Amino acid sequence: MPLAVVGRKSLGFLIFLFCALSVHGNDYFERIYAKVNAHIENGDYEANFKLVGLLENEVNFQNLDCHSKGKIYHKIGVTHYLAYQEADAIGYYEKVLNLWKDCISVPKIESANTLYNLGVCHRYLGNAEKAKALFDESLGIFESAKDYPAYQLGLKYHGIGQFYESIRDKFRAQLYFSNAINFLERENAVLEQFEALNSSVTLHMDFRAYNQASKYASQALKLAEEYPKEILSEDLIPVYLNAATIAFEQKEYHRSEDLARKAMNSIDVETNSEFYATGLEILAFLQMENKNFAEAEKLMEKVLAIRKEFDEEGSILNLIAITHENFAGLYLRQGTLDKANEQLAKGIRIVAPNTTLDARMVPTVNNIEIKNENTFIRLLEFKTRIFEKQYEDTGDLEWLQHSLEVQHKIDSVIKKGLRSLQFEQSKLEFLDVRFKHYGEAIQDALRLHDLTGDPYYLEQAHQFSAKTKALTLQQELNRITALRSIASDTVLEKERVLRESMNQQRSLLFEASEEQRDSLLQAFTRAQNALDAFLVQLEKEEPLYYRERYGFLNVPTIRTIQKRLPHNLALIEFFEAEESIYAFWISQDKFFSTTVPLTEKLRKSIESFIQQCGNPEVPVSQTDSNFIFAELMEEGLSRLTKVERLGVIPDGLLHSLSFEALYDGEGFLVQNYAFSYAYAISLLEPRNDASTKTPGDYVGFAASYSNGLSAKLKSRKRFFGDELLSPLVLSKKEVTQASKILGGTTFFGDEASLENFHDHANNAQILHLSLHGLVDTDDPSRSCIIFDDSEDEFLLSPPDLYKNRLKADLVLLSACHSANGKIYNGEGVQGMSKAFLLAGAQNVFSSLWNASESSSLDITQSFLEQTKRKTPFDIALQKAKLNYLKEVPPSQRHPYYWANFILLGKVEPVARTSWISIVLILGAVLISAILLYHYFRRRKTL
Repeated sequence: MPLAVVGRKSLGFLIFLFCALSVHGNDYFERIYAKVNAHIENGDYEANFKLVGLLENEVNFQNLDCHSKGKIYHKIGVTHYLAYQEADAIGYYEKVLNLWKDCISVPKIESANTLYNLGVCHRYLGNAEKAKALFDESLGIFESAKDYPAYQLGLKYHGIGQFYESIRDKFRAQLYFSNAINFLERENAVLEQFEALNSSVTLHMDFRAYNQASKYASQALKLAEEYPKEILSEDLIPVYLNAATIAFEQKEYHRSEDLARKAMNSIDVETNSEFYATGLEILAFLQMENKNFAEAEKLMEKVLAIRKEFDEEGSILNLIAITHENFAGLYLRQGTLDKANEQLAKGIRIVAPNTTLDARMVPTVNNIEIKNENTFIRLLEFKTRIFEKQYEDTGDLEWLQHSLEVQHKIDSVIKKGLRSLQFEQSKLEFLDVRFKHYGEAIQDALRLHDLTGDPYYLEQAHQFSAKTKALTLQQELNRITALRSIASDTVLEKERVLRESMNQQRSLLFEASEEQRDSLLQAFTRAQNALDAFLVQLEKEEPLYYRERYGFLNVPTIRTIQKRLPHNLALIEFFEAEESIYAFWISQDKFFSTTVPLTEKLRKSIESFIQQCGNPEVPVSQTDSNFIFAELMEEGLSRLTKVERLGVIPDGLLHSLSFEALYDGEGFLVQNYAFSYAYAISLLEPRNDASTKTPGDYVGFAASYSNGLSAKLKSRKRFFGDELLSPLVLSKKEVTQASKILGGTTFFGDEASLENFHDHANNAQILHLSLHGLVDTDDPSRSCIIFDDSEDEFLLSPPDLYKNRLKADLVLLSACHSANGKIYNGEGVQGMSKAFLLAGAQNVFSSLWNASESSSLDITQSFLEQTKRKTPFDIALQKAKLNYLKEVPPSQRHPYYWANFILLGKVEPVARTSWISIVLILGAVLISAILLYHYFRRRKTL
């Protein structure tokens, strides 16, 4: 693929934020300091290396005060950095910090500059954790200094953002870029703001978020139009090149060529050879699209030659590796596989220099240094394409088997990268862009299964599907469990305080005005960095915690899953790939897969059906419903026997689909099956004994809300538009009826407060929230449940749930859209339902769309009555829906009124007596009968 390019103020240039020259009144110092600076400006680095050797033998240098001596050593460190000798630079920077440790004359800002530069060096040597700690420490000093220029702070934010981009932490990188853009705009630093915008462009391009990248590119170009004197034509080159790449990825080929040529017309090849190479690269890809392979090869040869000439001390080796990858793509399209393999091997050796290649030119991935993980994954993916082409050419299955082996290697590299990220949002962004790999792995495994009939490959396909599901949710559950089981109370309390501080700053940031945003953004990043540093230190000090936290949850084998399943339940796990929907069907005695093409017709039918179900004014299309059923469900259900319950693990757009509302030609599926849902197969693990469930400890909330609720929500940036949230007329009745069934505690009106929730939720076994809810599909952490608004704090968002450790067997969310949120590839819906599961709830009863209060009342009451009888939750919900459908007129049988409610959580077996119990009971009955016989016979004798 064409490369994203950065502007001239890359992280490397930010090193020039040196300590300011202060007058020491020492002629010797001033003369030496001026000479060192002159050598740097002239690029005569060797002169400084020789000079420092001479200086250390001079008495005048030895007699310098600690501040002056440190400033000279700092400049020598800068010289080594500029000469690409980062390790030597680190030695001098550390020498500076040791000198200045007890040097009272050194301003804190100068020490912070040295810390920052030390972080830059560690960043280039691949010491990410060390760099992160140094950046955080230096930034804390810069931000707390009242006289530190906002312009310099903006540059620092930009540099640190580029660091986080380099370690694939998109979430935090964009956070720092946003800081940089805000500060530089406020300081009217037009060119620097322009460069920060371009960094945001390249960030989103790297994560294939081309729509977002296009938005930032448009902002940068608009800024250039407004300030033509500030932003010169040479500054526009990287933006034009990036915009050309974005257009290429969006298949706007004519526009891509126009933008690329516009950039190249402004390029001085002598001074901007790398930009010129990127322009040639885009043109080469356009030639490949037109199948002009000879011309594309000529252009790529020019690109490689320029990059090799431009490369100094290996500074752009990753670009050269990607050029080899692009060559491999060119040769693969021409069917020249030997040349493709040769180019690919060259790229692999650059990004993983200590790997070994086997006879098939496949690299090892364990215990190797990977200089650029993203490029390495792409090279491995390319290797699978070559193997697949070799199979097509020869018909030899061994090539497909080799391809599957490489897919496992890619999975290992992805897991390794995931360990480097602490925060859930960062992990979600990291996995989202890599999800395509797993679809290709499933396709390879199923292809082998079809060709060989070997069930091993079918299970391999399922493993690839299952291991992508809710990985961050499971890791977070791992982390919480490990922390609570291993850490001391002191550590737990510190972690809780730090996390609550971070969440509080995030909440304040959501509601901030433009004037407050800069300072609150700083506070949020500081709180995040403090928690990050604490967790990193904890992992070092507590190896058992580290092992527990990063012990990836292995997907159970099919046989293990089958042994755990109730006899009448089958699991269906979906995987939505780019062009297909795969489904894996598992019951006690069956395991098979189905595949359907994800056509535009199927996608539109699913989207239309979801919209129809959520709107009672729109009739549900039998055509859409029947088509979806026939495509997704009919074949699988026809192959199952004695199944009455279905556990569904949806994926992609299927997360918003109510499966029980589908029509099978005779009726709704809910009439034949009880449904439950889960984010991952390991989270559907059945309970050992349904009879252990008790219905007590109910806690219910129903708020009244003030007339100003909507205005309050708008002021907090949670609610937009002219619509108003209507009162929940029947919520009190719903909770009252529930408490009559189950007993327990209820909170109404102003007592239905967020404070009471935090005070009482942790001990509830059944937690019932008959409240309004809001969904933010752009930022899941802003979704919320709305408590009574008579207090200042009345919104419960996912981060706020962290302070609770729920013991609830069941959480009922009668709020609007509580099962909705932003959908991430593999991970599923990020919203309130997932937040409650993460907080410890075993099952969540939630809603896919805005609930009807009257039907909610009826279904909830019926559901809880069934629950009190110890009916498994999924069967209880099925019976509640069927009871509703029997009792209402045809006009209210529309799915809007009943199909919105779904159950997320554990699978429960139906409480039934085992054969051992039956034998014991029959034996007891027989013994009783014998005793009675002898008793009456004895009486008769008497």
